[in-house]
Amino acid sequence: MNKESKMWAFVTLVSLILLFAILARENDISLSSIFSSNEDSSDDIVENSSNNSSENTGGSYNTSNNPDPISQDCLDHDGLARHDHATLQIFINGQQEVIPANVGIMTDICNKDGEEMHAVHTHDSSGRLHIESNEDIDIPIGVFFDIWGHHFDETGIFEYRVNSTHELIMTVGGQEIDQYDDYLLINTSDIIEIRYQEK
Repeated sequence: MNKESKMWAFVTLVSLILLFAILARENDISLSSIFSSNEDSSDDIVENSSNNSSENTGGSYNTSNNPDPISQDCLDHDGLARHDHATLQIFINGQQEVIPANVGIMTDICNKDGEEMHAVHTHDSSGRLHIESNEDIDIPIGVFFDIWGHHFDETGIFEYRVNSTHELIMTVGGQEIDQYDDYLLINTSDIIEIRYQEK
């Protein structure tokens, strides 16, 4: 191989490495996870419990990218067919997550005078959900996560996914249920608790 061929082979190799690094960064993949011999490393999720609705989910499917049509409804307090409440608590590896105040109020979608609220919203950071609708319809808890802009179903919550070392447990009033995002919100004093934790 002559000197010029070696130079072009080197340039090509460097270009491929740079391209690979750019693609990995765009898809939030670390080089250590690619070359790790641990098969679960691809399932491990970055420990980031930020409440920013635009957080990166590492390329994983996010339920809020395909929102329930109810999450797009806008309303005010006039003419409500239902106005119920439920309390939601979320724990990630033992740490309680704060559900922010005003989730679902004055958003990009619902921001007109008199129609500034989504069907499920918060007013404070207590975890109390306000479930409201101009029609007497069933509203699953997944609607709240769609409005909030976060993933939630049986595969995980936020950017955390169920894998060989972690599980997702959902309880209502202390009783485990397996409905996850399909659980219908009702007016109850029972606490809805979602826990992502080690098995």
